[in-house]
Amino acid sequence: MATAAGTRVTAAAADRTRRIDAALLAAGALLIRVPALVADRFLTYDDGVFGSSALLLRDGELPFRDIFSPQGPLFLPLVWLADLVGLRTENAPRLLPLAAGAAVTVATYAAGRHLTTRHGALLAAGLVATSGSVLWATAPITSDGPALALATTAVALAFGYRARPSSARAVAVGLALGAALCIKVLVLPAALPVGLLLLGRRRPRDVVLAAGAAVAVGLVVTLPWGFGRVWDQYIEYHRNSARTASHAGAARKVVRTLLERDALVVAAGVLALAGAALPRRGDTAQNEAAADAPPVRMSAGLLAAWAGGVVLLLVLEPAFWRPQLAEVIPALALLAALRPLRSTAVLAVVGLAVAPWYLGHARPMLWPGRANTEERAVVAALAELPADAEVITDEPGLAWRAGRRVPGYLVDASIKRIEQGQITTAVIVDAAAEDEVCAVLVWDDRYGNLPGLPAELADEGYAVTARYGGRRVLYERTRCD
Repeated sequence: MATAAGTRVTAAAADRTRRIDAALLAAGALLIRVPALVADRFLTYDDGVFGSSALLLRDGELPFRDIFSPQGPLFLPLVWLADLVGLRTENAPRLLPLAAGAAVTVATYAAGRHLTTRHGALLAAGLVATSGSVLWATAPITSDGPALALATTAVALAFGYRARPSSARAVAVGLALGAALCIKVLVLPAALPVGLLLLGRRRPRDVVLAAGAAVAVGLVVTLPWGFGRVWDQYIEYHRNSARTASHAGAARKVVRTLLERDALVVAAGVLALAGAALPRRGDTAQNEAAADAPPVRMSAGLLAAWAGGVVLLLVLEPAFWRPQLAEVIPALALLAALRPLRSTAVLAVVGLAVAPWYLGHARPMLWPGRANTEERAVVAALAELPADAEVITDEPGLAWRAGRRVPGYLVDASIKRIEQGQITTAVIVDAAAEDEVCAVLVWDDRYGNLPGLPAELADEGYAVTARYGGRRVLYERTRCD
């Protein structure tokens, strides 16, 4: 009886330690993202697109029907929810990436506690919280951040299921992974460790329940918008994208992005490899980890499959953008922490040596600068339009910062839509003829290269009211009430 009581006390103390660790890690992840949360400018192109989408959602417009939605059917509802929680203030939609940054950090820690020591789990979570790639996905509004958080949560829950299998845990795994896929298909490689861990327990009923839960999520979040619309805008649109780089070029981009934005993760991986090569007295990491931790080789294989699957998918992806590399970081961080280097002094020295390089590349997300003179000028000009006026632009972040709506079909002005013929001079001119539209802002080559646009706008009663250098031009209707 005394032994049982002692075991309960030990377990309670361990649970308390985990809760404290998770709270501190979440607080740290939130803290370093606060400057991005309150930034007075759009941080990335996606930040502007989805900030503008939030304005449309406030007015009751619907994803896939009124708003062009190239992300999964769960994403814009989450943007709407974050905007609501933030009381629909200017930066309220950025609460979604803020929450995603904290969630993926805690999920990495939770997975690490099933794999290695507390020291290793803290190391992996710290690497994810500060990763430059993860910052690019969880500081501005992107679909990569919440998708990554849910996928990592699914992996952590799957390791928990392996330790203590139950049907309820299997359903939770399926729900998390299904929700992640309903935001971003690129998280699909997380299904590799999840599936193997579920299958490893030889409980077919639980596997069916997990798969059913994932499918149920997809049906529930897709049905309101229509399966055909979701397929066309979420799947078919990306499948038809033109390749932006060769497979070799995409692979080089993966390596370059890791070296530039994730120097800390790379350094930790190098130290882990060096530590694994050193002689050990038994498997120290395994001995200090939880009693139900998988063998190190098994864990390494599962994580490597996850990371390798993400890299392969990114290389094969026709249009691979650097923020998408965030999807691989939790797997790499956990791999680096499987056999953590025990020397705090060595970790500190290496961290300090790498920090200047890391900070130089992460600075745009850690300390976003203020809007430049041109951006402030055009935002002021758009803000002077009638309160319910709409603006057509290839830089929707400027309209968002001015509090002006962009027509839902044109809220995403990506080059992929122009290449696929979804946005043409005729499409823009037809939209500009609508009564609600009062201005057309050309800010990038996306619209700047459209043939005949200035002349067509002039025929519709638009005149140049400001130039900002190069192709950057603001056209306004001569009469717009």
